[in-house]
Amino acid sequence: MGRDNGNGGFALFCCFIALGVAAVIAFITYLLPLVSDSIVIGGDVMNIMDIVFKVAALVGLAFGAFAFASRRGFIVKILTAIFVLVFVVAIVLVIVGIA
Repeated sequence: MGRDNGNGGFALFCCFIALGVAAVIAFITYLLPLVSDSIVIGGDVMNIMDIVFKVAALVGLAFGAFAFASRRGFIVKILTAIFVLVFVVAIVLVIVGIA
């Protein structure tokens, strides 16, 4: 990637990758079984893909939100950090099986 001159190039790239990963997982889990009844995805695979989906969403949303917040005031920066922290804690709790 070239120099982005402060326009959030890395954050935009992370959002793009997260969207791509989420789209592939959504296709595999939701649309592919509609095409053929013979396609069955096991529970362990579904659990792993669900975790990858959530982490990809977190990465894309967090980088996009931080890029937005970097151009805003202190309150927006604090709220963004709190929102991302809540998202991270929720994902970790799901992964360890508490939530």
